[in-house]
Amino acid sequence: MMTVFTSQGKRIEIVLERELRSPVQQGERVRAYCHVHGSDHQRSLSITKTTGWGHCFNAACEATVLVAEWNRPVANRLLHQASWSTTPYSSLPFPRFPTESRSRPTYVQPMLLPPPRPISSWQQEEREALQTLNGQMQQALIATPRVRRYLQERGIPLELALASDVGYLPARLLTEPGMREHRKLLYRWADRLLFSLTSLEGKGYIGRSLWHWQPGMTEMSHKKLLERDLGPKRWIKTNPAGWFGVEFEQLSPTVVLVEGAFDRLTLLTAGFQAYEVMAMVGTSVPCEWLPSHVKTVVLALDGDEGGRVASARLAEQLHWAGVSIQVCPCTQVQWGKDWNECWQRVGYTSIAPVVQAFAQARSA
Repeated sequence: MMTVFTSQGKRIEIVLERELRSPVQQGERVRAYCHVHGSDHQRSLSITKTTGWGHCFNAACEATVLVAEWNRPVANRLLHQASWSTTPYSSLPFPRFPTESRSRPTYVQPMLLPPPRPISSWQQEEREALQTLNGQMQQALIATPRVRRYLQERGIPLELALASDVGYLPARLLTEPGMREHRKLLYRWADRLLFSLTSLEGKGYIGRSLWHWQPGMTEMSHKKLLERDLGPKRWIKTNPAGWFGVEFEQLSPTVVLVEGAFDRLTLLTAGFQAYEVMAMVGTSVPCEWLPSHVKTVVLALDGDEGGRVASARLAEQLHWAGVSIQVCPCTQVQWGKDWNECWQRVGYTSIAPVVQAFAQARSA
């Protein structure tokens, strides 16, 4: 076990899985005897399996713990920020508890979390096929007037979309000679705008359907059309997916985190740099993916109920990981629930709160 303190002064005990005392699984949580205060009467330590975070409910202890194997990126980050060591977590010489300090032995066990599910072969082939067509999809974006008009109506310059690795897969491309092997694999991606995603597992894609979209059609009207006429799904993603933005190592120390791909393009259009904004696009793993040099995150999520709930959840997770947070929700509901909707109606004035929050976070 090692004790670290976050930049906010919160004490966290980082432990190895083998140091858990008589753990048992109870649904999504693991209960164990607390090794911090040496409990032997009840399993007062409760740990969420999917995040590695746990808390002791003994009033005299109330320790916050992180099981390192269940969240290695955050464990590494905390150790790095606390200046304990620059050595990767896997090679740190963790001390063992002395026998007399506990009344129960350490339970040595296999991993309680199941290993990550392997990616299906067709999903790997799908992602690789899309990667091979990346250049052709960008050319199709340039050459298709209807798609250029779609970007224009959302207030996104074509040049910026291309620079952000956005492409378009027309159905006709899949009918060309030499595309036979990709045709069945990629048919669900036809007539979609594609956004390149970044993850720890490699490059992925998310696609926005333009099925039956016509100039002048609002986003809500098109969404209803897709749902009413049993059209294709509005958004689909590869596996693995990721975030829409630059490689994580390129991020600035202060980052704006938004929900949608068009929200990110909106902020870039307004003057933000590519390395200053990331879009989660439905993939919410901030603590594990943010590198240690990222010190502050501005949460600029949607203004609806889902955005408010997600913002509160992410703020808590980032706080425990030692990241400073500034919350800047899209509250201008009279113009739209997200930054792109507001941008279309009002322009630069609508994203002024994000600009101000980012400036304050960067100067703090």
